[in-house]
Amino acid sequence: MNFHKKEEWFIFYDNDGNKIERKTEVRFDPLTGESSRIIFDSKPPLTPPDYSEMAVKTGGAKCPFCPDNLLKMTPKFPKEIALDGRIMTGESVAFPNLFPYSKHNAVVIFSDDHYVTLKQFTVDMIKNAFMTAKIYIENVVESDQEARYASILWNYLPPSGGSILHPHIQPIVSDSPTNYLALVEEKAQQFEQEHGQEYFKALYETEKSLGERWIGEIGNVVWFHAFAPRGHNDFMAIFTKAHSIFEIGEEDLQHFAESLKAIFATLNEQGFASFNLMLNASIDRNSKQPVHIHLIPRFTIGMLETSDINSFQSLHNEPLSLKVPEEIAAKARVHFEKIRN
Repeated sequence: MNFHKKEEWFIFYDNDGNKIERKTEVRFDPLTGESSRIIFDSKPPLTPPDYSEMAVKTGGAKCPFCPDNLLKMTPKFPKEIALDGRIMTGESVAFPNLFPYSKHNAVVIFSDDHYVTLKQFTVDMIKNAFMTAKIYIENVVESDQEARYASILWNYLPPSGGSILHPHIQPIVSDSPTNYLALVEEKAQQFEQEHGQEYFKALYETEKSLGERWIGEIGNVVWFHAFAPRGHNDFMAIFTKAHSIFEIGEEDLQHFAESLKAIFATLNEQGFASFNLMLNASIDRNSKQPVHIHLIPRFTIGMLETSDINSFQSLHNEPLSLKVPEEIAAKARVHFEKIRN
């Protein structure tokens, strides 16, 4: 496992002639070789947005996901996907996405609540929503023999790209991989051929042994921070005993939901309120690659509400991070221990 990084130094002078040095650290992903950059000494003002007033304006009768409208305004699946047209687990409900990103694309709401802050998410809300998404993906795979790739996406709050305040996730199944899935599949196969080990298993065992970016584990769900982050935090989770969507059990989702609360607390401590999450789950029952997750925060900066993504990320495909992975992992370990005790 190669954790490679290099430093670049920018030297300039203030108006009094004093020398100033600023460091940028370039890190390389141990699987793909892609680089990301750690920006030091940059402390942007982060003010977590409060959407309470907006929730009043957009909720209830004005929201298609709220109880008043859910069964009247949302569409239904064909019977081979859901006999009753929708899939329900507890308060979570799955229905088709009116504007799909893929051949199969559902929306899963967590509950009746229109606005839920990070602190307000309960373990049951998270577990039930992801269980509903899992059932949807399994039903799709059983009905579509051409389906090959599956993921669960969560765009939480507007800075993440979420267009509706009511919390929801999107399970997606496609015949074609995204660029990320294709690259990871290719590089993971190459890693196993060269080293005789499955990459993600080797990764979490190495991270646990080193301890620098390790956060913790509950049951068969482990958490650590990515070495070369894809965002200003980049939390990774691996379901160590689940190598496909079919092998994720209810207990796994319980442990995932419990541990995710610690990640939410870590985001909240830093002033982050929004995030993107991706769960990559193979639909190949013979897959060797465990189910894994990335979670990165999203935010705007200062009075101008400047986006956290600029041309480096959008055009150079070069992620930037204002945070040091090892320092964030240390913060997360504290919150992780709290949920264990």
